[in-house]
Amino acid sequence: MARTTQEQTQERHAFLLDLFRQQPDISSKEALESFKDKFGGTINMKTFNQLREQAEDEAASAAAAAPAPAPEVEPEPEPEETEATVDDAAARLKAAAAAPEAINGAAGAPAKKAKAKGNGPKNIFVDAPKEHLTFLEGIIQQFQEAGAANIRIDHATDRWMVVVVDSK
Repeated sequence: MARTTQEQTQERHAFLLDLFRQQPDISSKEALESFKDKFGGTINMKTFNQLREQAEDEAASAAAAAPAPAPEVEPEPEPEETEATVDDAAARLKAAAAAPEAINGAAGAPAKKAKAKGNGPKNIFVDAPKEHLTFLEGIIQQFQEAGAANIRIDHATDRWMVVVVDSK
């Protein structure tokens, strides 16, 4: 079984995010088939669902922030905007895997950003090499030792980690 590199993971996550943004009503089966056709493999369903949820959240925030267009006019996204969105998602994924800023909400595509709005805990999914996860675990322990009671590691394996941040 070949391991995917961080760049490959970012590309796969960006592909799914873009697919969910372009076709918000796509069924899970169709999305998984498109993913399999493009990459020749499958994706963890938890990651898949988190990416779908992230795309839905982004669409909801964009709809709330933008005025409603006239019913007859559907604006087409420009190719340059789509490329920038994919690059932003890849940058967030890289930051989540390699830097402690992931704790402050710069989490990657497979995770929701930790935002101050809302009252519940926010889960940040980090898919990274074991060395990066070990480093992040050490950072989280330092935060806890310094008195940060609102951050903890919920689940972890050698390949991924779920960090929970409770809003204050």
